[in-house]
Amino acid sequence: MNFDNKELIQNLKDANCCAEFIEKFLQSDNKVKLKLLAQQRKYLLDELHASQRRIDCLDYLMYKLKE
Repeated sequence: MNFDNKELIQNLKDANCCAEFIEKFLQSDNKVKLKLLAQQRKYLLDELHASQRRIDCLDYLMYKLKE
């Protein structure tokens, strides 16, 4: 991996990874690292979809109020 540890840790923090995740990531081999990153990506994508559903609810209420 071409990241220095400081850059790598900042990137993981920016991706909303907790300290426990970062510690586990740093101690893992590449196969486990890829699995951890895929799990974090899925978590973030699920959060994004949940936020989109909440926005859709607000949009619907705004639409109804404008009728």
